[in-house]
Amino acid sequence: MIRKLLFVSILIAGLGAVFILVAFPPISATHPALKESQLPELVPLRSFYADSSSRWRFRLSPDGRRIAWLESKWFKPALWVRDLEGEGSEIYHTPDRVRWYAWSPNGRYLLYLADRDGWENDQIVSIDVTESGGEPRTYDFGKDVKAWIANIPPEGGDEILIAHNGRDRTKFDLYRLNLESGETVALDLISDRQVFWSFDREGNVFARKRSGADNDWHVELREPAGWREIASGGMEENFHILAQPDDKGELLAISDLGRDKRALVLRNLETGGEKVLYDHEAVDLSWVRSHPLTLQPIMAVAYPGRQERFVFQENVAEMIERIGAPPDASLHLVSATHDFSKAIWEVEDDTRGWSKYLVDNNAQTVELIDEPPIAERAEALSEMEPVNIEAGDGLVISGYLTRPKGVSGPAPTVILVHGGPVARVRWGFDGLALWLANRGYAVLNVNYRGSAGYGRAFREAAVGEVSRKMHQDIVDARNWAVDQGVADPGRIAVMGGSFGGLKTLTALTQSPDLFAAGVSINGISDISTMLQEVPVYWTGWPDWYRKYIGDPGDPEDLADIRDRSPLYNAENVQSPILMIQGANDVRVIRDQSDRMVEALRRSGKDVRYTLLDGAGHSLSNMTWQTRILMFRQIERFLAQHLGGRADGFDYAVLGARIIP
Repeated sequence: MIRKLLFVSILIAGLGAVFILVAFPPISATHPALKESQLPELVPLRSFYADSSSRWRFRLSPDGRRIAWLESKWFKPALWVRDLEGEGSEIYHTPDRVRWYAWSPNGRYLLYLADRDGWENDQIVSIDVTESGGEPRTYDFGKDVKAWIANIPPEGGDEILIAHNGRDRTKFDLYRLNLESGETVALDLISDRQVFWSFDREGNVFARKRSGADNDWHVELREPAGWREIASGGMEENFHILAQPDDKGELLAISDLGRDKRALVLRNLETGGEKVLYDHEAVDLSWVRSHPLTLQPIMAVAYPGRQERFVFQENVAEMIERIGAPPDASLHLVSATHDFSKAIWEVEDDTRGWSKYLVDNNAQTVELIDEPPIAERAEALSEMEPVNIEAGDGLVISGYLTRPKGVSGPAPTVILVHGGPVARVRWGFDGLALWLANRGYAVLNVNYRGSAGYGRAFREAAVGEVSRKMHQDIVDARNWAVDQGVADPGRIAVMGGSFGGLKTLTALTQSPDLFAAGVSINGISDISTMLQEVPVYWTGWPDWYRKYIGDPGDPEDLADIRDRSPLYNAENVQSPILMIQGANDVRVIRDQSDRMVEALRRSGKDVRYTLLDGAGHSLSNMTWQTRILMFRQIERFLAQHLGGRADGFDYAVLGARIIP
């Protein structure tokens, strides 16, 4: 019987391999610039989206005794834990796609969030690593309840702070969760639209930020007599507390109150004045890393082009110096012990990925604990180049260009449009851009107006300009690439997901003669219906929408919004479109793609539609099988319409079709 099952399995695999070879033969480049060039080796798709064996997300236990990481063996990921003084590792298998995890304060548990159906109703899960073969334990707070970890206090023992919307789906209340007993204690059953809390070492709330109508907010400090307001602002202003007030009455925070760009400041609680510890004249402060126990700043980082950093503490500077990272590389502190004697740093290179180093300050040693498999392919990959583009109205738009290696002269090009829209692309290892460049395309990532990271004035330059000047930014970026001799004007595609999908569809409906093809992933087609379709707990979205897009409750605004929506302009499309949609997406619901595809087909347009069963909004929520099959389809679509190349047989693609 066993031999028969083995024979059947081998037969199925063999037939599957034959099917892949026949259905997906390799595609050679047909674009003249690529045919005349010496292209690098074709890096398999799996190296970017489904590597069979890899290790990532290394984390030190708070006491420094153990190290944990995620590791995939033949596409099956698991959590691994090793005693730093020992040899063997313990493997903890989970039924979940673990995207993020952390240690509990006492180092007993590994904690992660599980989205098991793509609907984004995350559940909190723990694994007791003191038990050999410990099983994942889910803390269930009710059907269709979304939970998240609000704080892991360094001196919290078995307790952490969580928030969930079990009482009211529109609001997230604060609870203390005992990881051993599973019991919760309600700490703040909120009446405001949204509250964020600040905690001390034991997990006690010492401050909170309340959001009210029109996205106004108030930061309050807890005092014996009650709550005292220390700062307030509106939608476009930010004040984020990093640590408790010191003995001088000064509070460490990230703030852009009274300034255009976010900075690291000390706020005087008596006068309200702020002393700037770090800022950048061109861009916002991107992030701050703090000491695990004292919460004092360790390093501040900004991205005007490549990463720029400011180190506050001498021992941290010594750690960085021991690593000896290349000057252009980005550095990320990903984990540290409570006493900061040991830390894990990632060195990010635009072609080699993230190399991980364990630095021991006491022993004065540095250990390379992992280098990603993609590093072996670095010679075949292209560098990322920061660029600035002047828009038609004079606004400077930043972006990143990845040129196809070995290609001279105008090449087929993909304009990548990020989602959000309040997000941005940064310099570093961009798997999507590298994969496309390896196929022969020039890739231009565009931080269009309204993107985060460039200050308030840049964000507000998008007010009223969604599918107007926002769209023109994409056109101007496209024309810049042509003028620079980077792009072949007849072979330029536009591609984006979510809000980037909206901009993709807008480009194809408003400027159809400028783009040869488009790829929309979970893209918005009708912005007039978005207010009614997003999750109920998205409390700030309606205010942003009415300010930047308009009020669909007003008949004149509604007519204008529809006029700017791709759905109502589908007849303008001239180029082929690949539409991809996650069936379980709660941010951009399936109806957005369904109606657009129907309108395109009704107008006789060339549209391909792929519905991803079980998939949600983001790539991180997709199975590796879904990701690799999706990108395989994109690869071949672009090769057909832009003239790039595509991979042939890949055992990962075969595995994606036959492995559950």
